[in-house]
This record gives sequence, C-alpha cells and structure tokens, in this order.
Amino acid sequence: MTANSAQGTARSGDSITIFAGQGRTGRRAFDLVAALLPPAILVVTGLLVRARLVDDGFVMLNMVSPVLSALVCFYPHLGWHARLHDGDLLSVRTATGRRTVDLARLRKVGRIEVVAQGPTDDRLILTDVHGVRVILNKLKGGRDTVDAAVRRALLHSPAKAGVTVSGRAAERLTLEAEVQRPNGRFKEGRRIPFALIGFAPLLSVPVYLLVAFVLTLGGFQLADIS
Repeated sequence: MTANSAQGTARSGDSITIFAGQGRTGRRAFDLVAALLPPAILVVTGLLVRARLVDDGFVMLNMVSPVLSALVCFYPHLGWHARLHDGDLLSVRTATGRRTVDLARLRKVGRIEVVAQGPTDDRLILTDVHGVRVILNKLKGGRDTVDAAVRRALLHSPAKAGVTVSGRAAERLTLEAEVQRPNGRFKEGRRIPFALIGFAPLLSVPVYLLVAFVLTLGGFQLADIS
C-alpha cells in the first residue's frame, strides 16, 4: 500500500500511523464551532439574562464573540513538528491532534501574514481534497522546507487539477507565472497587495466594531433590556 493512495497509510520511524485524510473530522468540527459561536453566545446570554439567571453584564460577551470565533478559526489548524512521509503525505501536530495533508492532492494553497513589531509571522495554509487543513511554516529536521515540498507537489500535479493558489502564496512559492497560465492546473485566488497587509489590523477595527455592536444590540433586544 502506497502513501499516494487516498486510503493509503504510512508508518513513521516513531511508530505513528499516518494516512491521507487524517484530522479532517477535527477540522470540520472546529470550523462549525467558529461559525456557530457568535450566534450561540448571542442566544444563550440573551435568554439567560431575560430569565434573570445571570447578570445583565453577560450580554457584553457579544463584544468579544467575533474575536473568539477568529481564534477558533486559526489556532486549531496551526501545525508544528511537520514531517514528510514518502514525499506526498505531510504530517503535523496540532492542538486538536495529528493531521495529514496529501500534497499530491492539494485543493487550496493560501498564505497568512501577521505583521508585528518583530519579524512578520508568515505561514502557508494548505487544504487537500480530503478536507484537511493546516497552517504551518517549517518542517522538522532535514534540509527540505515546506515551500520546496509544496512547490514540488504543485508542479507535479496533473493537468486540469484546478488547485486554487492565492496571489500571495504564489509569490512566496515563486509560482506566479505558472498560476497565471490558462492550463487548468491552477486557479488564481485572491491577491492582497503587501502594502495593505500592514494596515490590515487597522482596517479590520471598524468592521469588528460594527459586527460587535450589532451582536451586542441583538443581545440587549433578546434579553429585553431597555
């Protein structure tokens, strides 16, 4: 049984079983939690306050629910100790367990850059056809890198594969020319100019405040607080 098979398994030197699709249930579960968290907090806090079971101040939890949702979207998919197995299966550890991405069957390649006072946190977002998603930057040990492994896998993907590669990811992987070719192998994803990335936190503040205000207002209405 080979690692290229969708159902194939591989056993690492640490006796850890690796297989394509590993971790997809966790990914779907946390995506669902992230989507349902703001409305769930809105309804639960509103009803509890309305029933006088908790203090009115609990409605203010709606102000932070978008932040909690964003954290659930990001941190459960953050990977470390990434290792390649038989060249195609990329296994990583996450806070929710081990996940394995099939590089030979990637569906989306994105990039997330968090600008801070120190070095920019620059990571790739990999999603394969099995629905597994990981966010990572480095491989554990060896001379190969995540960039080299992903680039090699993308260049060897079959024609008409239709892998969506964002503009920033293509730039990092030096695949801009390949992605823009109309051969069906790649689909060009969203392109965000680097100049806007540094302003992203500032630009997101009005959006966040608007969403938080609407949720909080809805919480007050549901709790029947005048």
